[in-house]
Amino acid sequence: MEEILNVFSMIFTLKGLAFICLGVVMGLVFGCIPGLSTPIALALILPITFVLDQTSVICLIMGIYAGGISGGLVSAITLKIPGSSAAVATTFDGYPLAQQGRAVEALSVGVCSSGFGGLFSCLCLIICAPLLSKISIGFGPWELFGTTVLALSFSCSLIKGNMVKGFISMALGLLFACVGLSPIDGMATRFTAGNIYLENGVEMITLVIGIFALPEVLSNAGRLKEKVTPVKVKRKLFYLIPLKQIPKYIGTWLRCSLLGTIAGILPGMGGGAACLMSYAMEKGISKNEDSFGKGNPIGVAAPEAGNNATMGGALIPMLSLGIPGDTNTSIIMGALTMQGIAVGPLLMQNSPIVYREILFAALVANILMILIMAFLVPYMAKIVIVPKQYLLPLVTVFCVTGVYSLNNVAFDVYMMFGLLFLGYIMVNNNYPVAPMIVAFVLGPYTESGLRRSIQYYGTFGGCLQRMTVGTFFLILAAVIPVIIIISHRRKIKKAAGTAADEENGSAVGMND
Repeated sequence: MEEILNVFSMIFTLKGLAFICLGVVMGLVFGCIPGLSTPIALALILPITFVLDQTSVICLIMGIYAGGISGGLVSAITLKIPGSSAAVATTFDGYPLAQQGRAVEALSVGVCSSGFGGLFSCLCLIICAPLLSKISIGFGPWELFGTTVLALSFSCSLIKGNMVKGFISMALGLLFACVGLSPIDGMATRFTAGNIYLENGVEMITLVIGIFALPEVLSNAGRLKEKVTPVKVKRKLFYLIPLKQIPKYIGTWLRCSLLGTIAGILPGMGGGAACLMSYAMEKGISKNEDSFGKGNPIGVAAPEAGNNATMGGALIPMLSLGIPGDTNTSIIMGALTMQGIAVGPLLMQNSPIVYREILFAALVANILMILIMAFLVPYMAKIVIVPKQYLLPLVTVFCVTGVYSLNNVAFDVYMMFGLLFLGYIMVNNNYPVAPMIVAFVLGPYTESGLRRSIQYYGTFGGCLQRMTVGTFFLILAAVIPVIIIISHRRKIKKAAGTAADEENGSAVGMND
């Protein structure tokens, strides 16, 4: 109890709350502007974390995480442009509501739903993460290896699009993770081509900014002439739904928040999948299914509760197992590592105060997100009309400055621009970037677990003979992609058969 009070006293200070508020506002801005995203916001602040203490860093990144997921609903409702993939389904009913002059109602429902989903998942995080941490303390190197391989398999198998391209992206991430000194003996240098700057490996910040941030800037640079006109919103102090309307949404919030939390736990799913699944679920069980897509407020509440619930869900495997649940937590894990915080099974045992700081900072960030967003909705709606010719150069300057400040050498900047072209090629050829980031973060743990296991058991075959959790996870990692491929092919055949039947039916009707 005394430790909990100490953590509260560290979070609930003027400095701690200020960093959370700053993070929430920054996350809202990046989530609101189409083309920018939460990972970009997190990547941009990584260089700043070097000069901050641990508590401030935790407060800042949790604020960005909470605000970034929610920000996309503003442009999704007012402009029919989702600020992020996690707000795609919000446009289905949010924009029709705005067109009907009910923008205030749609925004209010979105804010309250986002807050409920975030708080629900944070409570699940506080309850579930300690239990998983106690279980995972008994994990050895083989179990760690199996867990990371399963996470990599999930991140490639559950993405939307071509699974093969996902595994290619993952392989590139593992390759970048192998650059530099060997992690076990520290003697051999790999893939450095004799360059001394690569002996310490590729910097996390350089990779994330080069692969994520700058390709988005380059893509948006080709759309400078696009103009958007925000919907006019009536001004009031807080945009929250009336208390008497809460019973109307509570069932949707609970169902979608639970679904979103589960989706967040599964690596590779993320807010985009959670919002679409939540929308589809509520539409399927609704008695007024035909009203969806025409301005049903439930169509806003469902995706927003689902996508925000992925926040706490994605933090559960990161804190308890050391496995990031999505791209955002991959970057957060890198930021915490740079602060000397080793997330994983031993975090709660070795650093209980830091562990609880993360939990309570996430909870407080969601509460402040509700209040700040409810107040700033009309201002957030105006951010989308900031001319890109001013915005994009500013983002680029932040990127270059942040990367150069890592080691004060130009080589990091050159590498960043090299990764920019790689990221741009991948994005334009529909190669998912998320598996690369997840693989880069998990690569050292995967290699270390495998090599230590082989040292202990003698051979890889000897490791496989150990019927432990690690072996079970490896089997799952191999079986899951096969199941998904078979399921996908069955859907294609079924769709083709349905189309053929319809065509034959229409032909018979014409003959009659």
